[in-house]
Amino acid sequence: LKKVVEMGFDTTSSKFIEALRIVQRVSKKAIEEKVQVYKRLGFAVDDVWAMFKKWPYSLSLSEKNISNSMETFLGLGFSRDEFTMMVKSQPQCIGYSSEMVKKKTEFLVKKMNWPLKAVVS
Repeated sequence: LKKVVEMGFDTTSSKFIEALRIVQRVSKKAIEEKVQVYKRLGFAVDDVWAMFKKWPYSLSLSEKNISNSMETFLGLGFSRDEFTMMVKSQPQCIGYSSEMVKKKTEFLVKKMNWPLKAVVS
């Protein structure tokens, strides 16, 4: 409880409850390992904690899910920098299934004629 409060979560928000669940459910070692996974993908440690504050579930995903998410975005033509920018802005996108990401991106790019770069911002 103390750690989540110290991170600056509003104790009256649903994100506080989500963060509390994650911190209680995931071991300190596992959290540190996930931070390392994000670092290997190009995120700074501060980015990881900022993402956690926006979407606490970001530290509950498996290494495989995190890596698969990046591969999906790269496979659609996004650069590594664009991927990290998207995830820092909207961390929940890393939790989307490959199928959902592909469908939404294809809809915006092919049907709505958005440039791929516009999807990132």
